[in-house]
Amino acid sequence: MHLGLLQKGQTAVVTGLSPACRKEVRQRLLDLGFVKGAEIRVQNISPLNDPVSYNIYNTLISLRRNDAANVLIEIKEQNV
Repeated sequence: MHLGLLQKGQTAVVTGLSPACRKEVRQRLLDLGFVKGAEIRVQNISPLNDPVSYNIYNTLISLRRNDAANVLIEIKEQNV
C-alpha cells in the first residue's frame, strides 16, 4: 500500500520507498524523514484533496498525492 491511500485518522508505518521513485524525489523524501519505521498519519486534507498534510516525527509535511504514492506503508492496527 502507498501513502496516497492513507485516510484521515489512520496511522501507518513507512516500509520503504517505491523502486520507481525518481532519484531527486527519493532523496527529498528521505531528507524529510520518510524512512523505514517512521510512524505517519494524515493531519489535514486540502479542499481539492491535493496536497495532503502528514504528521511525521511531530512535524507537519505537505505532499502532493503523486509524490505520496512513492512512499510505501503498512497500516497500524487501531486500539479501541
